[in-house]
Amino acid sequence: MGHKTLIGATQGKFWGTTRCFFENSSSEVHYIEADKGGYCSRHYHEDKWNRFIVLDGKLKVTIYKEKSEDVTILTDGMFSDVPPGVEHRFEALKNTKALEVYWTNELDPGDIVRKDTGGMK
Repeated sequence: MGHKTLIGATQGKFWGTTRCFFENSSSEVHYIEADKGGYCSRHYHEDKWNRFIVLDGKLKVTIYKEKSEDVTILTDGMFSDVPPGVEHRFEALKNTKALEVYWTNELDPGDIVRKDTGGMK
């Protein structure tokens, strides 16, 4: 089992902040604020689905395939799902407020496998 998420605690990231406001044995919901130009690490989750729901702003979600990339641009009210085992990254194309929802049959908050650290452009 990975790290335990602190519900309600704001965590700083290279790209902005995240705060978990719901967690149980099979799902989590995080509120994120991503600064324009900020992007998360290229990563995948071994067992959990990842849904990005944009509340305000513009988020680019990139899914990495063997020899290509699948890019989805999300704006206010839009969402996109990433299945388990699929490498992905998000980037804020402008200051963005969003929900990040994770779910699985048995949630392990530490199941992320990072390819890099993320950062700012």
